[in-house]
Amino acid sequence: MERFDERDTIFSRMELVPGSESYNSYYARRPELKAVDDHFRSSPPGKYASSLVNMARVDSAFRFLKDIRSLAYREDDPGRRCQEQPAVREIEKALHETALDYGAVLYGQTILGLECFYSIRGRGPAYGKPVENPLQNALVFAVEMNREKISRAPRPEEAVEVTRAYVRVAVIGMILSYLLKELGYRARCHMDGESELVLPAAAQAAGLGKIGRLGLILSREYGPMIRLGVVTTDFPINTAPPGGRPLTPEPEEYCFSCDLCARCCPGRAIPFEEADRPGGPDKSGGSWKTDPAACFGIWQKFGTDCGICVSVCPFWKQTPRG
Repeated sequence: MERFDERDTIFSRMELVPGSESYNSYYARRPELKAVDDHFRSSPPGKYASSLVNMARVDSAFRFLKDIRSLAYREDDPGRRCQEQPAVREIEKALHETALDYGAVLYGQTILGLECFYSIRGRGPAYGKPVENPLQNALVFAVEMNREKISRAPRPEEAVEVTRAYVRVAVIGMILSYLLKELGYRARCHMDGESELVLPAAAQAAGLGKIGRLGLILSREYGPMIRLGVVTTDFPINTAPPGGRPLTPEPEEYCFSCDLCARCCPGRAIPFEEADRPGGPDKSGGSWKTDPAACFGIWQKFGTDCGICVSVCPFWKQTPRG
């Protein structure tokens, strides 16, 4: 499977500064995207941009995440190994318990294939850097978002809850990576704006759920009401996820018959067509083909992220917890 270039994500493109070297070189390579991207950059503030306090809550969370990105991975920080190295299973148990202690509701581990990694980085200081020889042993986890707050989508309260979840998974990832480094292993925290990974692909590989029609992971217990984090490491993990269970029903089967997210999407960014489903006539497999530009256009109109697709998804109701 062909790896994805992070520079082509809408979030990477929106970070390009007009007239900069990165801006000019990117649109020389992808001229078909320049007009729509420049339109987004020049668009007026959206409907909810005047909700100053809520927007400050969102922006403060993202500012905090930006400030800690430099701690996600350091080549010069190998950590320290204990004089008596604990057994692998003891460390695995500590990692799992630590993730849960800090608020994770789902946890899995796997060895990731290269298809889960971006081919080239597209954000921050690593912009344009190929992802080569990554750490492929992975701890993958998720936090649950507050359903009542997400149900307010697309109002700013939903965006506040989403950014709160981003902060929570970043903290869990940092703690797990620091724990591994204390034991002498290399570890990288993958978080908002600082990731080598396509997180939904990593979560699917680790057994946390399956990618649904809306392009997000659907978990058995929580549907899409989660946010993901990953730590990659050279710690020799057991690939069996602790407490892993099969999904019932399978999201692929459910999404084939349910198109509520597509019908409710104000940007028509979520596909209806058979050709866009996994394994359809285009033989793409893997996931549904959503339209990120159409999605981002709605975000701009609202002045915040949308979240309607997450708020209406009924998948979690089909599989009671326990």
